[in-house]
Amino acid sequence: MVTSTKYTDMTGNQIMADGICITWDSMTNLPIPAATQPCITAGTGVPTFSAKKGTVYIRLDGAAATMMYINNNGATTWSVVTSA
Repeated sequence: MVTSTKYTDMTGNQIMADGICITWDSMTNLPIPAATQPCITAGTGVPTFSAKKGTVYIRLDGAAATMMYINNNGATTWSVVTSA
């Protein structure tokens, strides 16, 4: 199931209109509660908005080393995903 989510930055500006939210837990075969559903989002620049833990952000203007981020605390802390 795909749902629309609207995120805002620290100043209240909308920065993402639609995202694909993960609604089902593949390991347990159970629904994920809406309050904890991570999403897949995209945009330009380093993510600074608050999102649910596990949300993935694809940076459209990033170099290879900074193209993907994951939210690791359910707030505004993002970590760059690196590959070997």
